[in-house]
Amino acid sequence: MSVQTSKSILKVLGIVDIVLGVLVLLFSTLTLAGGGLLASGVVPMDQVEAGVSGSLVLVAGGAMLLLGGFSLAEGILSRRAANDPTKAQPAFVFAIISLVLASVSLISAIVGGGSLVSGITGVVINVLLVMAANTLRKEGASEVPAA
Repeated sequence: MSVQTSKSILKVLGIVDIVLGVLVLLFSTLTLAGGGLLASGVVPMDQVEAGVSGSLVLVAGGAMLLLGGFSLAEGILSRRAANDPTKAQPAFVFAIISLVLASVSLISAIVGGGSLVSGITGVVINVLLVMAANTLRKEGASEVPAA
């Protein structure tokens, strides 16, 4: 993969990651608020059901918050690497972690009978990110003068 193609891939997918990360952070905030309302008993339900449901929604909201933050950081690091290849190492590490998470998601979709399209799309996008970040990481390593 050429350096210019790698830069383009990281720029485009970095913007997509930033937008999706912000959206997930917004939705996770709403999920946390809803879970808090359920757990506190403000919503009229059976106390046991409200407590259990609220706790589960709070856990889901917390997980969404972490994933949204991760996606936002990955997007920012991808954009930074596209602009300066010497800073591609963190983007490469985040891309590998994201590829592992996407692979786990695909495997769970296969086992659980979920949507294969989103799982395959996630793996393909993350493979592109890893390849592009690795190309720029090698380019950046060759640009750094020896001390």
